[in-house]
Amino acid sequence: MTKYLREPSEPPAIKDAMAKASKRKEKGLPVSNFASGNVGQMPINLKFMDMDIQTGTDLPQELKSLSKAMERGIKKAFEKPRGLSYSTTGGLDKQKDLALRYFKDFHDIEHEDRERVIVTPGGQRALSASLRSIQPGTKIFMSQWEYAPALPIIKENNCEPIKIDVDEKLRPEIDELREKVEEGSVFYTSMPNNPSGYVSPELFSEVVEVMVENEGGVIWDAPYIFTILKLNDGKAKFNDDFLREQLERFNSTLSEYSDHICLLSSISKTCLVAGLRFGFATGPKKWIDNMNNILGREELSSPTAGFMIGQEVLSEFLKKQETYKWLDKILANRLNVLIDNDLPLILPDNGKFGSLYVLMRTGEMDGKEFIDRAYEQYGIVPIPAEAFYGEPINAVRLSLVSTPWSEGDKEWKENVENLKEALEEITE
Repeated sequence: MTKYLREPSEPPAIKDAMAKASKRKEKGLPVSNFASGNVGQMPINLKFMDMDIQTGTDLPQELKSLSKAMERGIKKAFEKPRGLSYSTTGGLDKQKDLALRYFKDFHDIEHEDRERVIVTPGGQRALSASLRSIQPGTKIFMSQWEYAPALPIIKENNCEPIKIDVDEKLRPEIDELREKVEEGSVFYTSMPNNPSGYVSPELFSEVVEVMVENEGGVIWDAPYIFTILKLNDGKAKFNDDFLREQLERFNSTLSEYSDHICLLSSISKTCLVAGLRFGFATGPKKWIDNMNNILGREELSSPTAGFMIGQEVLSEFLKKQETYKWLDKILANRLNVLIDNDLPLILPDNGKFGSLYVLMRTGEMDGKEFIDRAYEQYGIVPIPAEAFYGEPINAVRLSLVSTPWSEGDKEWKENVENLKEALEEITE
């Protein structure tokens, strides 16, 4: 079991000492703290400011709870300067408890073991630490279309990345995985897929079963799980019941095989706070121990202010799940604008779409060349699809959220018209 994981090293002495001090303080016990160079602790009993924050009154209803959570978090971080001091890497107990509740409420993870959960400075940090916890030399499988930053992390950890071909429907070839898989290997997946938008609980189940049969593991990178839309008759539509149905199907696999899966998530996409950097993960204890020690050596401290604000945002979301509904309606509308303009999108044809991105073909022109010319002539800035595909390809990745929203979404529509003109002129 988990032979594909490194043996966890000893936790850094500073991390261990800071954690002990924090635990006593959380319990209201006296502590004589001589642990670290935590100079931000020096003024922490002083009141730096009185903050009177007025939250917006004309916000969309779904964003009002987010605004209130941000207000509480900012006050906690800065009225007294708690945001200036170090905090325990891996999260305080109350932050871990919120993450455990998130995994229970939305992923049917039943354990309440704080030693099997970690809170990180963003979902990206959880991804990096989870991949670097794997034994060098291990084979790590992934879809041909996959989140670009995973590949260099795998290579730098001296593991062997193996991409699985996808069919025209964007579905990875499960038979190829069965043929190539070896005992003790790992599969990495972002599902819904960044960048292709492909979603399939059925495929996820097949992948997990193949890996478990071969005493392997799975990393499920799931920050986009609340962005699933329904594709029907060439149109995208947000339907909350449909989203919840897909989530239940994912969770039936997850609950059965949770001892073999490292599940990563964050509030950045669900709660529209990508810059806040508040991620979390759960998995086998050995996996989480490795991740904790990696963070403890390299971060020394979690970003205290961000964690305080993130804690409030996550707490509010657990009480009132609505921010993603506002986002998903806009995602559907923006995707439909692209579809209505007859842009050559690469969409899954299984009736499902997820994540914040969509692929677009660039005709006979390499995606990088198209981007260079589109930027110089039209000021258009997409991302080359090559990094996600793993080799040159005539496609780009379009973000559905980089353009700020306003009533009527006029700027988005103008940007799409500009993109359509550039595509027609440059690739003709």
